[in-house]
Amino acid sequence: ATGVSLEAIPRAASAKGSREIVPVEEHVNRLAVDLSQLASDDEDLWRRVRSEFQMTDGIAHMNNGSIGASPRAVTDSIVQALAKLEADPYHNTWGGLGAGMEEVRQHAADFIGADLDEVSLIRNCTEGMNNVATGLDLEPGDEILTTNHEHGGGMACWQYLRQYKGIKINYLKMPNPVQDKAQLLRVIEQHLTPRTRVASFMHVDTITGLQMPMADIAALTRPRNILLVCDGAQTPGMLDVDVRSLGVDAFASSSHKWLLAPKGTGLLYIRKQVQDRIHPLSLLKGYSAYSGSCGTRDVASILGHGTAIAFHNAIGKSRIEARCRQLSMRVRGHLQNIPRLRLLTPEQSELRSGMVTFAVDGMKNSDVHKKLWDEHQIAAKVAQGTYVYTEVAEQLGEDYNCLRFSTHIYNDESQVDRLADALTSILA
Repeated sequence: ATGVSLEAIPRAASAKGSREIVPVEEHVNRLAVDLSQLASDDEDLWRRVRSEFQMTDGIAHMNNGSIGASPRAVTDSIVQALAKLEADPYHNTWGGLGAGMEEVRQHAADFIGADLDEVSLIRNCTEGMNNVATGLDLEPGDEILTTNHEHGGGMACWQYLRQYKGIKINYLKMPNPVQDKAQLLRVIEQHLTPRTRVASFMHVDTITGLQMPMADIAALTRPRNILLVCDGAQTPGMLDVDVRSLGVDAFASSSHKWLLAPKGTGLLYIRKQVQDRIHPLSLLKGYSAYSGSCGTRDVASILGHGTAIAFHNAIGKSRIEARCRQLSMRVRGHLQNIPRLRLLTPEQSELRSGMVTFAVDGMKNSDVHKKLWDEHQIAAKVAQGTYVYTEVAEQLGEDYNCLRFSTHIYNDESQVDRLADALTSILA
């Protein structure tokens, strides 16, 4: 359940046409009951899940790594909450509906394996990373270790500290492709210095889809008293995330990606034992959804965030992870047979995720991307280059000329096969 009961209200027909309107909580419970009668390998289960989405017929959305498509339970939740909120804005912003934001925060903490007093509700991963960085007590000359593959949203915070606080950023050049976990850990350890105060890594590489071995990295950083900060934009909703098992000190995420939550929602976890070392201004008055230091919130979107969590729980986190991996492996298997595509994502299962990336030979990735959409209605991602938005991009940046494909529970095998046929035709 979402933790918040909302009365159904009239609303415009969805993109799929008019339909019965039911309270969101009842809708999600119905889904859970339906799925409880089906096995994970039953095609009917995933057909039932796909029926919850509002995608235009014919579109194959394979860029979930940039933005997810919310199920109708989530969009209904927002619409229903907005109607109730605007009918009595004062009582439903700080009490009434607004009080439900704390229930959402509890569900969010449970979802990633944290305690309530370690989790705050934010707008996106970039905001979370900014909160962490500007909440640190660092001295000029202190060092941040990160990689040349980080997303701009995971790098800007450290660039800010470099520009205004005199902090030094060390960029680790990622092996590409990564041979194995031991190679990656060896390279990381070689870059740790006596002045390293923070190690900041993406959980899943935004370029290649590599899953970083965070728990093994934590075994290197924690004994050295180095804070391990994780850009987890890609993982809640794709992987069954448990922040304690990862061993991270801070973890920021964008819920509008794989968690399929409203656009502009996210999570920030700061481990209780390091909250005296990471103390963002926005959390000065506590981690509650509303406080004197964070201000008025978008109640409807936060309640929709709670509905997205309930939606995932109704299906099952481990079941969703398995499905994302299954479809990604199908993409990998098909595209490896196309001569002009070269796999950049590691082969090892422990280093893979629900995203897979291929370099394109002999044609610009942006041209392939355009043809996929214009001619086949397949949305993919022109993956970024290295050192994106950094001060060394011009000198050291590389463009792998690659395309990234991220598959989720609203995709199916026929769409993957369609992608393979389209790329075979485009790259013939």
